[in-house]
Order: sequence, then structure tokens, then C-alpha cells
Amino acid sequence: MAKQVADVQIHASDSQDPLEDDNLDVSVDLIDERLYLGNLACARDYKTLEKLQVTHVLTIDVVPLPRSILDRANLTFKYIKLADVPKEDLISHLPETNEFIKEAIGDDGTVLVHCYFGVSRSAAVVVAYIMEKYRLCYEEAFDLVKSKRRFIHPNMGFQAQLKLFGHMGYRLNKDDPRFKQFRLKMAGQKLKQVKILPQQFADLVKPDPGLVRERPDPVVYRCKTCRRIVAGHTNLIPHLPKEVKVELAKKGIRPPPSNLTGLDCSENGQILMERLRGLAGRDGGPSQVLDGYSETNLVDGHITVRDCPSACTLMWFVEPMAWMRGVQHELHGKLHCPKCQNKIGSFNWVMGCKCPCGQKVAPAFYLVPSKVEWSNIVQNVQVTV
Repeated sequence: MAKQVADVQIHASDSQDPLEDDNLDVSVDLIDERLYLGNLACARDYKTLEKLQVTHVLTIDVVPLPRSILDRANLTFKYIKLADVPKEDLISHLPETNEFIKEAIGDDGTVLVHCYFGVSRSAAVVVAYIMEKYRLCYEEAFDLVKSKRRFIHPNMGFQAQLKLFGHMGYRLNKDDPRFKQFRLKMAGQKLKQVKILPQQFADLVKPDPGLVRERPDPVVYRCKTCRRIVAGHTNLIPHLPKEVKVELAKKGIRPPPSNLTGLDCSENGQILMERLRGLAGRDGGPSQVLDGYSETNLVDGHITVRDCPSACTLMWFVEPMAWMRGVQHELHGKLHCPKCQNKIGSFNWVMGCKCPCGQKVAPAFYLVPSKVEWSNIVQNVQVTV
């Protein structure tokens, strides 16, 4: 790890922002080599920027910096529009914010990351950078940043997203079931507001697995009435029974903390529960902030229920698919086989569904096992639409 650097704290008495109209004191701290974390007053105070030799400014706020600052030719800016709300989508921006910081420092620049107070949004972004740079889990990166700026406090939703970011290997893994469920949660909130699934979430609705494909899934799920394929095993979003999750939470079993302990923090969601049963974890239970992300939901989306006995089989939760009528403009509804129209399940973008095992999943697109059967041989896939 890089050599520890002394904290830098600048207050309003050192420099005043001529644009300041809300009496916000300039506050900024040196977190890592050529990386500062501060507030809006710091970013708007050009004398402070000169004193710190800042060359790049990363703004995480609902509004960009004023034109008088953006017009400075010797500064490079990046703006991410983000509110300090737990259900805001922070994680999707982390690869680009990390890249911006890395490139700036790589070019011998100095970066200021800021939001309004420099407490939640910008702190979360800096924590994400420290996580990737030093291969740390969230807790360790947070402690490091907090040791330099003692009052940081990312909101609970950002904390959950940062933990997921670490578990996915500091990248966005669209195949990770936890990331799938998180994006579905975001999409459901937007659909509730605008009454239609926004284009940015169109990729969440997967192609119809019943149509002829060059490389069909080896394991498929079919309507029991007409044998029409309605899902492939890659469409499954498995979950653990509630009693198993409660028991794991009591034992403190979680993904390995980080490489500092000799374990890999970047398991990409592929750790089976059997591999974790002998591990002593740290205290803490599943996240209650994001319905779609729980730290104990560790079953990979590409693992069938036969490969992992711990996964619940009472109900099959899947991704939304093109054959599901109404999923792009209705909050909830029934799922009918596209061939015989037999009811085989339901969906609910917001409220989700409580599985018979007691575990709630939200959003939920589920197939009832009594109406759907699985098959491990794909033969003569023909569909009448």
C-alpha cells in the first residue's frame, strides 16, 4: 500500500469563495496520493484549487459547477448527476469514476472529488477507488478513507452497492444474480414513476428462450401442458430459503473479506454455500436496504438447483423475458404460456413476491413448479407464436 500521507484541512478562514452564498465553509482532506475529498465550497474556490494544485475535478451532485469555474482552461472536469438517496444508482457509475481518477493521477494530475458536503456521495466514490486500487473490501476501504476524513458517511444504499461492487471484482458483472436483481429494482422504481420501462433498462428483458437458437441452454423449463420452453437455466435468479439465510446470518458467514486476509474478495457471485459453511465470518447480517442484494445470497445464476442443494426449489424466480406480456408497462400481472395460454406464474416489479420458503424477492418474476417442468435435453425446439 502507498505511503500514508498527512491530512490536509482548509477552512473558510484560509480562503473565501466569491461565489459563495450559502455560508458553506471550505472543507477538503487528502485521502491518497494526489487525491482529495472535499465539499462544494472547495470546488468553487479557485484559490483553494490553486493551492492544492488540483488539475481534475470530479463532481457528484444534482447540479454541475457554475460556468465561472468550468471555464477555467487549466482544469479538467467530470460531472455525475446523482442525488444523496439510498436507492440512487451509484454502482453503474463507479467504473467510469474510477477510470477518471486513475487516468488523472496517471498523468501526474491531482484530483478533487466532491459533492455538496463531501460526506456521502463523493465519499462513496472515493471509497470505490480505494477498494479497487488496494484490492480491499468495503469495510477496509471505508476505514482507510475515514482515517483521513473522519466524518464521511455514505448512505445505507451506497454502502450496499459498494459491497456488491467489491464482490463483483470492482467491475459490473451483468451475469451476477445480485447485480441483475439490483438493476431490476432500479427499473421497477422507474416504471412506477413513468408507467413504462425506460430504454436504459431495455436489456433487462431477455430474448424468448423458446425461439430456435444456435446455442440453446442445456437445461430448460417448459410448460407442463404444452411443453413450450419458457426459460433457460441462465434465466434463473436463485435464492436461499429464509431459514438458511437466517442461520447463516447468525453464524456471521459472509463472502471472504479481502486479500489482506489471504482470501479473495472478488468471487463474482460464484461461491457455493457448501464452500462457506466452514468459514468464520465477520459480524453482520444481510442488507435490508436493497431488496435485490443481500450479502448472503451467494448462489450463482449459472448454477442449477441440482448443483446447489441449498437453493430454494419451491418457486422459480427468473429474469423478465420477451414472451411475458405486460412486463414493460405494467407493475404487476399474471404470466401465461405464450403457446397454450395456461397460467404458469406471476410478476410484480415493486412489491415482489414471498416465496413459500418465507424469503421475499423483489422485483419478482416467478414460475410455479407445479405448472412448469425442467428438462436437461433440448430437442426439436419449435414454437407456434
